[in-house]
Amino acid sequence: MAHPEPSTTTSTPAPTGTVNDSYVARGMAAASVGLGFFSAVIFFWTPFTSLLSSVGLTLGLISLARGVKGGLRGENYAMVGTLLCATSLGITVTLNQALRYLQWDTLPYLF
Repeated sequence: MAHPEPSTTTSTPAPTGTVNDSYVARGMAAASVGLGFFSAVIFFWTPFTSLLSSVGLTLGLISLARGVKGGLRGENYAMVGTLLCATSLGITVTLNQALRYLQWDTLPYLF
């Protein structure tokens, strides 16, 4: 039995090797979206929401700095997660400080 000669017309594609190929990197960008959405839903739990949105903001900023988009088809999950977490953190801090002023009639201490 003769072995067929390898064809020169078939070639294997070269590996892309982009940052977005890593499951962990894409998961960090997706986690930023999930944490931002969940912290926006439970914005009234002040310390827990601040913690969630801070972690999500950190993950989103790390993903943005590394150039990870997060989606397989070019969706920029890292940017969406960063914006969601920043918005949620802003809402939480603003409401916490405003309600402290309205309820106890004192300006909140910044330090």
